[in-house]
Amino acid sequence: MSFSLEHPTRRAFAAVPLLAAAASPAQSTTTLSLDGVRRDMLAYCEGMRDTGGPYGCYRGGPGKRTDLYSSCDIAILRTLMGEDLARTLTPEQRTQWIAHITSYVDRSDPPYDGSYSDTHGHSKLHANGMVLSALGALGGRQIYPVRLYDAFRRPDRIAAWLDRIDWSRQWRASHLFWGGMICFSLSRHCTPAWLDRVFAWLDANLDERTGWWRKGVPHSDRHQPLGGSVHILPLYEHHHRKFPYPERVIDSVLALQLESGRWQEMASPHVMGYLELDALYALALMQQHAPGYRHADIQRSAGRYGSLAIRYYREHSAELYRLHPHNALAAGGTFGLLSRMAPKMFPASNKWTDIFSDPRFYNTRAVEAEG
Repeated sequence: MSFSLEHPTRRAFAAVPLLAAAASPAQSTTTLSLDGVRRDMLAYCEGMRDTGGPYGCYRGGPGKRTDLYSSCDIAILRTLMGEDLARTLTPEQRTQWIAHITSYVDRSDPPYDGSYSDTHGHSKLHANGMVLSALGALGGRQIYPVRLYDAFRRPDRIAAWLDRIDWSRQWRASHLFWGGMICFSLSRHCTPAWLDRVFAWLDANLDERTGWWRKGVPHSDRHQPLGGSVHILPLYEHHHRKFPYPERVIDSVLALQLESGRWQEMASPHVMGYLELDALYALALMQQHAPGYRHADIQRSAGRYGSLAIRYYREHSAELYRLHPHNALAAGGTFGLLSRMAPKMFPASNKWTDIFSDPRFYNTRAVEAEG
């Protein structure tokens, strides 16, 4: 079967069913089966698929165009819900999905740097991280070597590159680290000396009172240190490095939680955003570094937010499933962390993961282009 690598924007789209309504009397308001959520999310994924395009071509919402992030988001989402795409897809489906994602490589300005177009408003390095995560789940490879790493590839460039990050607004700025330094750190081109120098800089610039970066730099708002730190913390997890101040991170994350149960201060019915995922990931990871520290407080925090997430899903999942797959991915990863931290509230018959801890999303060595 032949297929086009064009980015279709006008083909017919499958309608997305409104899958959830308010809880019926028979539904529990204190537990939420992730088996049901998984069925809903898979139906949503199928509804976003452009059936007139190659397999793996997904839309940004009902009636919206196809885009790179949608295809990456859904590959990651299906994987973190427990699907092994290398096993469940036919070779043809997997080949088409990989080819569709790599068709977005930017060929506008040779020599090519391996970056991607259609970045959903994000940086080139964030898009690189998204593509690498999706191709890792699919078993694909990037077409070109990523020259974006050249800015910090040499150990003597590390400090200058990190100094240029806007640490006062690090939530967005740290995307450069996540899709840049973390991806490169797991490349076959990375050396132990490079890693040691990065960790030395990070450890030296941590605030020992809060566990946040960067020491001595005021944050522009309350969200910045949490949203920024979690795009750095996977470096410690995937390289099995000790984090210097896990107790202080736990203190800081718990102190940031609002009375509503959220961590992000904004008026929106959609309470399963990325900052909530960030908070749960930070708590889960720091528990590994400081076992037993404030365990009861962490359980209460997860339970409080978990109750809010259950109410949200009962009342607003229909609206969630009209949003871009990047929003659905935030919800999926959040459910994965809740299943880990509050398994009795969020029972599942299979293991869910999340976007930060799952090593399949950080397999640079297998995904990077040859050469």
